[in-house]
This record gives sequence, structure tokens and C-alpha cells, in this order.
Amino acid sequence: MDILQQELIRAKVLPDDYNFEAHKKLVPMQAGDVPVTYADISDLERDFGFKPSTSLRDGLRKFAEWYKFFYKV
Repeated sequence: MDILQQELIRAKVLPDDYNFEAHKKLVPMQAGDVPVTYADISDLERDFGFKPSTSLRDGLRKFAEWYKFFYKV
């Protein structure tokens, strides 16, 4: 199970038995999609001393909690 799925279930946005595979729809690349991205934050670190430290799981957990609150799911 991927992290977003786990966090959506944890936040009770989706039920424990939600069938992700049954709802998954794979489509070709869409307009605006990019196959690869690169992030270079060296200027940000150098100029402002800022280095992001939020893990993917923590960020997705916060998103799932916000989503539940905002949309009253």
C-alpha cells in the first residue's frame, strides 16, 4: 500500500476496507504532465539558510488531515 493511501485511511478520509485497485484508472500522460522534474534548492539554502526537512509521510499525513477538516469528510 502506498503512503498516501495509508494516510487517507489513517485520517478516516477513506474507510479501512477501501479498494484502491478497483478505483484506480491509469491513463496516458496528460497535457501539462512532465516525465521528470529536478529540484535544486541550493540558492534557497545559500541565500536564506532554509533546508526543507518534512518527510513525505509527514507531509501527506498533514494533507490528509487538512483534507478531512476542510471538506468535512
